[in-house]
Amino acid sequence: PCVLPVLSLKLVSAVGYGGAERRAIRTGFLASAAGILFSFLVLAAGAIALRAAGVTIGWGIQFQQPLFLVLMTALVVLFAANLWGMFEVPLPRALADLGTRLPLEQHGGEGRVTGGKGLVGHFLTGAFATLLATPCSAPFVGTAIGFALSRGSGEIVAVFAAMGLGLALPYLAVAAMPDLARALPRPGPWMVWLKKVLALALAATAVWLLTVLAAQIGLTMSVVVAGVFLALVAVLWLAPDGVSVPGAGVAVLVALLVAGVGERPQRSDLVAGVMAENGVTTVAWRPFEQADVDTLVAEGRVVLVDVTADWCITCRVNKKLVLDTQPVAGLLASGEVVPVRADWTNPDPAIVTYLASFGRYGIPFNAVYGPGAPEGIPLPELLSVEAVTSAVAKASEGADRGSRTARLD
Repeated sequence: PCVLPVLSLKLVSAVGYGGAERRAIRTGFLASAAGILFSFLVLAAGAIALRAAGVTIGWGIQFQQPLFLVLMTALVVLFAANLWGMFEVPLPRALADLGTRLPLEQHGGEGRVTGGKGLVGHFLTGAFATLLATPCSAPFVGTAIGFALSRGSGEIVAVFAAMGLGLALPYLAVAAMPDLARALPRPGPWMVWLKKVLALALAATAVWLLTVLAAQIGLTMSVVVAGVFLALVAVLWLAPDGVSVPGAGVAVLVALLVAGVGERPQRSDLVAGVMAENGVTTVAWRPFEQADVDTLVAEGRVVLVDVTADWCITCRVNKKLVLDTQPVAGLLASGEVVPVRADWTNPDPAIVTYLASFGRYGIPFNAVYGPGAPEGIPLPELLSVEAVTSAVAKASEGADRGSRTARLD
């Protein structure tokens, strides 16, 4: 689910190449792949530097920072406005001159060469896609990240580079077989409407980022940031050509200032309402404390720990399809299993330490404890009802019937 926001970017990269020359297709898609690989290597270098400085690290932790969220929202809004035809981004003169010497991209039989502008744009699209695709670690990234971050710098670079190649594979496949893109219809009026639809997908991504921002700086401040970007869209729509870029810069600076003065809201105990067959089953989630989990397990209780965050899309899928449905919700509400939720929306060193104890550095993460599993049974990133109930049954081994009745009371 975490790659859904970037699918529209991939489609935009492809639809403009109908009938284009093979060389133009190959270089454009190679540029996007290079942007992806570059971003992963930057992430690897950042992870190495932070670990060397003694800072706790994890996958997707940039989504805990309000300024990062504001910048991502600004980029998504500008991408959408560009697809809606509200403005064009002028390149620096040096890059424009480079474009006159590198005839790399030709559109739809018009003979119009955009050269360096196309390469730079595709490179930045690949880099941006990487940033949007990093909030979650399911189903395989968590294992790779855990292996890499628990070892040396060489392993970190190798694993991150391999993940970059994986995300870049669709682009590399088209670069190797340009006819895949040439088979698309030539650019025409249909493409204008398609871009408008894809812009709506990017606008939805901006709304999602703003909901994550609300958990960071509060609803009021996030609404102010949203108002700033709505005003930016209005200015881009109404302003004459050439006025848009300075206006966009001012809007982004204002939004960054608003996010900077916002205070992180205090989170209360988490309670979730779950629909059951005969009414509403209420699951009262306890806030995570490692000492409390240890105490409950020592008392013979079965505990399910759910590490989640507002910016983790796969976590929401797990809740919707498993944790908030029967029979799991019934177990959590009955007292047979104590539900404990660790909210990693905001930075929390205790949660980072807890994840690292299992060799994990990203979410979603769930574990079940009990008399039969005092050290905890880690569950797969993509939950299933069978995985949860099987772990609960195994963790319950050794619990006597009397203590179970007491727990239900």
